[in-house]
Formats: sequence, structure tokens, C-alpha cells
Amino acid sequence: MLPVADVLPELLLLLQQHNKVVLSAPPGAGKSTFLPLYLLQHPSYAKKTLLMLEPRRLAAKNIAAYLAQQLGEAVGETVGYQIRQEHKHSAKTRLLIVTEGILTRKLQQDPELSDVDLLLFDEFHERSLHADLALALCLEVQQLRPELQLLIMSATLDMTHLGQALQAPTLQSEGRSYPVTIDYVLPEQQPIPAQIARVVQQALQRHSGNVLVFLPGQSEIQQCAQLLVKQGLPDNTQLHLLLGSLTLAQQQAAIAAPPAGQRKIVLSTNLAETSLTIDGITVVIDSGLCRQSRFNPRQGLSVLETAAISQAAATQRAGRAGRLLAGHCYRLDTAEKWQRRARFEAPEIDSSDLTALRLEVAAWGCQINDLHWLTPPPVAHIVVAEQLLQQLGFIDTKGVITAKGRAAHQLGTEPRLAAMLLHAKTLEQQGHAGAMALACLLAALMEDSRVLQDDIYSLLGRMKQTLPQQWQQAQSFARILGCQLSAAMPTELTPILLLRAVPDRLAKHRGQGYQLSNGIGATLQPHHSLTGQAWLVVLYIQQFGRENRIYHAVAITPEQLMADWQDELCWQTQTFWDDKVGSFYTEQQLNFGQCQLAAKPALLQLSAEQKQQAWLNYITSKGLTCLNWSDSALQLRSRVLLLQQKQPNVGWPDFSDSTLLSSINSWLGAYLANISKSAALQQLPVYEALMQCLSYTQQQLLNQLLPTHWQAPTGSNIKIDYLPDAGPRLSVRVQEMYGQMQSPTLLQGSQNITIELLSPSRQPLQVTQNLASFWQNAWQDVRKEMRGRYPKHYWPENPAQAMPTTKTKKAMLK
Repeated sequence: MLPVADVLPELLLLLQQHNKVVLSAPPGAGKSTFLPLYLLQHPSYAKKTLLMLEPRRLAAKNIAAYLAQQLGEAVGETVGYQIRQEHKHSAKTRLLIVTEGILTRKLQQDPELSDVDLLLFDEFHERSLHADLALALCLEVQQLRPELQLLIMSATLDMTHLGQALQAPTLQSEGRSYPVTIDYVLPEQQPIPAQIARVVQQALQRHSGNVLVFLPGQSEIQQCAQLLVKQGLPDNTQLHLLLGSLTLAQQQAAIAAPPAGQRKIVLSTNLAETSLTIDGITVVIDSGLCRQSRFNPRQGLSVLETAAISQAAATQRAGRAGRLLAGHCYRLDTAEKWQRRARFEAPEIDSSDLTALRLEVAAWGCQINDLHWLTPPPVAHIVVAEQLLQQLGFIDTKGVITAKGRAAHQLGTEPRLAAMLLHAKTLEQQGHAGAMALACLLAALMEDSRVLQDDIYSLLGRMKQTLPQQWQQAQSFARILGCQLSAAMPTELTPILLLRAVPDRLAKHRGQGYQLSNGIGATLQPHHSLTGQAWLVVLYIQQFGRENRIYHAVAITPEQLMADWQDELCWQTQTFWDDKVGSFYTEQQLNFGQCQLAAKPALLQLSAEQKQQAWLNYITSKGLTCLNWSDSALQLRSRVLLLQQKQPNVGWPDFSDSTLLSSINSWLGAYLANISKSAALQQLPVYEALMQCLSYTQQQLLNQLLPTHWQAPTGSNIKIDYLPDAGPRLSVRVQEMYGQMQSPTLLQGSQNITIELLSPSRQPLQVTQNLASFWQNAWQDVRKEMRGRYPKHYWPENPAQAMPTTKTKKAMLK
């Protein structure tokens, strides 16, 4: 009997009384296996249908197989599963285990989930984007069908917060595991794979059983595997890799029990943290790292970062060693630093590209703010997503899905790839035979950027032989579009089709790099085969240090582009200011986003609207520094930026350089219509223009949370400087702070103010954020010096108990 059995009577009672319940159960408690089996066989669920959400395909298949075995049945009878490209279920199935994208699709097809009685969210602590979206949609479904029950199950999560957010009761189950000894291994300067390989060799000598190793990503896993093979492993030891990019068969081989007399080492990403049980693991070696994708809305790019895992994730990893008997965990860390890690993983919704999510919400028929989110999607991420979806023609300016968007959504893939597949269908109808088959292959390749390690034309030619997973996915797309894959394809359409997927990533050669149509600059990877090409369609781009680096692209010509986009491009008249001659000029331009395709002179016209446009163009090209940035304007901007950082989901306007430049017409345009000289830009009231971006309520809240001045105990109004990189700062004479033990704060106590303490002649004495510490430690030395330099002033031995003053000793006696 597994530990979760102890709470099942109470769980059943709660499910009778509530349609939402939160269950916390550590790894090994049986929440993914014993619990659903118990519910299936309980009389109260005898004729009901259960749907269980599993984040990972391998876990979904394995759990279904295990439960079916417990029932003495084949998978697809009482217990079935449905994952992408594969399913086993029938009319007899009462428990269907699905992965996240499948659940969202079912919700869209049947908004009442009419054939489901209980929906179980397994491993919810992972807080994946799909799980958060599915939960938000299910909470909507419950408004139509209150009888639909939701059971949110988690191994490690802030249960109190989750229960309060969902207004649901919480239940705690104990886990079942053997003790795991934690050993901390001091990190060295060597690369992570080398350090881990050394610890693996030591563990093989010290312990018996199988070894599970957690590394951040595929490259580290492959490097570590190569090192272990080179160093040599015992004859009875197998080495397996466990990666998300492997086929399901390869992943199942990695987690299967080794033959009798053999032991195994499994090198894994965080794929093995939860849900998967790898037989006989007694040693875990944890690098403490993982790969995380972080979306940068200002650049419109996702950055793949190596990040430290949370304490909760580290506990999950260690627990893998204590499933069957006492185990050991080696952490590449120090005990002190481990304690400083975040307690829980941050939800994916905070750091993801939300284009697909935004299209799902539009397909659901509502706006983002209409749904109940555990973590509201960041406003900046939603804005970028909506801009792209509008460019693709999938939603209108009000955020409502279009007919084209509906067709894209039905394809069941990423919006970018759906746009390419739909355009291929149009090209096929126009007589371009093979366009759809080519788009299917391209879409399958682009779904996983890890395969784009070679020229894309070369990959197309050998895809069937060397990339079976991608070939299978291409066949799936072909079935949806109703076409056949073939060896003869119109590869000359490749750049045209790809541009339909990434219209924001057309790149024009400029100087030493490229200008992208979304406005950002980038450079090609050194020694790239496309170096020198005038125009590119960028397929894979990453931030590398301070620059955006293009890794994979295809060349395109302006003629190809204009022929394919002729119905969507038009000439526009633009007016500019020329600093050299001190006058305006007008030209007609044909632009693709921020990339100019062609230009020709036009008749000069100088209406107020065109003057305004000229100055907008001028400021965009010169940058914000050409404006009159008074100290009050700079302070206001820094205050709002600080609030946006501290309260990202409250709706504060974005005053970053990139956003102010891209939205300059909305906040400064009205001031530009009557300017005739560039010198007049220095007279523009930037402070006033920025203040207009804030509502009256926001202005009041800004002054309340981040005031411009702080009142000293003496009554002096001291200006707060928000410009220093280290945060808000004020300068005040030290005598005015006598009697103060607590340093002043902002944002209702959550933001410290750095205090620069001054002498009577306003010379700097000390900088601190901790007044109490200053009085106790440095004060006596400062007092000794000040008594000599300023004998007329009051220098008490215990300033914390003294009265603040602005006067000399003589004036204080009057």
C-alpha cells in the first residue's frame, strides 16, 4: 500500500464537496499510479471517465502501461493514452492519459469537456505554460459545468498559495522513500562535464546500483558521455543518454532495468526529475543546473540560458536515489550556496514566448484578461505576441481571431509554422506543384532548432534517411494538408515559404551586420557560408554576449520577396529632416517592416502631419539623446522603470529605450507638428509628455510608492535621486539622522534607500543602507574626526538616542 492511500478517504470526501481540490504528494507517494487506479475502481467513479494530464510523453506512455498491467489488460482498454502522433484508447477507456497539447486541443474541440467527469493535473509543480493555460480554460469550463471536477496534484509547490488562488481545499500526503545521504562537491574551474565525469567514476567505486546523472543539456550530456567512454567504464556497466530529442523507444531503453548482473549510468536532462521511474537508481549526481528558455520581448527573441535549479527541483532529483533503498546524492554545490537557491521553480508563463498561448485564447473566444490565471501573463510578452499574430493575419486589431487564424489553429502547430503551411496551400493552388510537401518538411525541421546544424537544403535532401522523427512529423503535416511527400520538390520556394513563418526576421545587410525587419540588429556567426549575402531569412538567432548572432538562415532576393508579397506591400510617402542642409525632404519608400526594399524621390510637402512624421523619423534614427532630458524627466523615467521592475503585472508603462523609441508617436507626436528646426527638439517638454503616459491613478500611486522627496526627522525635504545604478539614493547631513535606527524605505518597505551621510559643509562621510549598523560600528571613528573639524556642532556618543538637528550647539541652547 502506497502512502497516498492514507489520504484517499478524505480526498473522496473533498471531491464530493468541492469541484477543485489540491493534493500535495512527494515522489513515491503513488499519486500518479495508485491514486488514479483507486479512483477507477471506487464505486463512486464506476461509470465515470477520468482524464489525466502528464507533462511528458514518455511518462504518459509508461504510466498507462503500468496501470493497464495492474488491471491485467492491454493498454487501450480501461486505461489508454494519447500523445502527439500516437494514441491507444477505445470506447472502453475510462482513464485517458494525455500530454499537455492534447488536453488544450480537446478543450478547444469540446469547450464543456462533456465526456470527462474528473480531470487530474499531474506534476503541476512544473508550472508549464500548457498546464497553466489548460487550468485557466478548465476554470472557465466549470462555469458551464460545475460538476466537472479538477484534482491538481503536485510534488513540490507552495500549496497554501495555490489553494488560496483557486479557492480550493488542500490535502497533504506523505511520501515513501528511503534516506538519501547528501554530499556536496565543491565546484571547480573545470567544465561541468569534466567535473561530473570525475564524480561518476568515484561513485561507481564507492557504491553499488545504478547511477542517475542530471546535466543541463544535450551538449554537456554528450561531452560527459565521451569523457566516460574515454576514461573507461567497468565491463558490467552500461551508459545511456536520456534526452527530450530522442525517440520514445530510445527513451524507454534508457529507463528500463539493465540485464541481471549489469548496472547502468543514465545521463539525463531534467526529463528524469519527475514521473519517470528508472529501475534500481541508488546514486544521483546533480549538476544543479538546467536549460531554460527566456523570452526577451524587446528583442522578440528567446534566449536559452543555463540556470540554477530551485531547492524544490534539487530535492526532487535527490529523491530519485531513495525509491527502493537508502541512496546517495552528490550535489555540485556548497551547502551554503544551496540554501540561497530559490525555493520553487518560476512558472514558464513568466519567461516564455506567448504567441501560441495568445492564439489559443483567441480561438477560445475571449481576451487574456477574461481568464483566471494563477500567474498573469506579462503584458509586454502579450503585446509582442499580438503584434506577430496580427502580422501573420491570425487576429485583428481587437485581438479577435480571424478566419485565417482559425484555419491556422486547426493545423495544431506553432502559429509561425501554421502561417507557412497555409501559404504553401495557396501557392499550390496558384500552380506551384510540391509547395505543400516542401512546407511540411520545412515545418518539421523548424519545430526543433537542434536539428538545424547543417545547410537546410542539405537537410531536406537526406531527411528521410537521417532524421526519422522529423520525417514522421512531416508525414503528419502532409496528412493534415492532404498532400504526399516526394523527392522532387520546388526547393527554390524555400526562402519564400520560410519568410511566411518568420516575417519579423527578414535581414538586410548593413555595415558589418544585418538589420532585421523587427528593428533589431544582428551579426552572422563567424565564417558563416552566407557571409556577404545582401538579404537573409533568419531561422535561428540567439543572443551571444551583447550581440544578436545569426546561426541559421537562407538567402533571399528582393525580387523573390516582392513577387510573393506584392499584394501586401505598398509605397509610402515619408518626410525627413536632413541635418547637413538644415531642411526637410520627402521620398517614397517600399518597406518590409523596418527593412527598406526600394526608395525614390517624391514631391516635397510640408503639412503639420508630415513635419511630425519627419521628426519622428529623425528621433528614431538619432536616438532619445537628441531630446531635452531634464533631471525631472530622467527621474520620472527611472521611477517608472523601477516600478515596472518591482510590479511587472500591474500595468505600468514601459519607459525603456526600445519601447519609448518604438512608441514615440503615441507619447511625443503631438509636440512635433510645429517644429521647423532640430534645435527646437531641445525645448520639448519631455517630462510633461512622459507624465501624460500615466493615468491620474497611476500618478497618485507613483507619488505614494516612489515620492520625489523624503522628509527628514528635522522637517527638511530631501530629494531622492533615482538615477544611480545601485538604486534610489538621498544625501542628508548626518545630524539630521540622529535618533533614527531604521533606514528609510520605499515601495511600502520593500525597497531600501541608500543614504549618503554628509558633514555640516555637505561633504560625503559615509554611504549606507543600514543606519543601525553605522551607528554601532563606524560612528565612533566618524565622531572623532568630526569633533575636530566641526567643534561647534553636536556629536553625541550615542546618536541613535539623540535628537536630530540642523543647528550648532550654541543655537540648540537658545
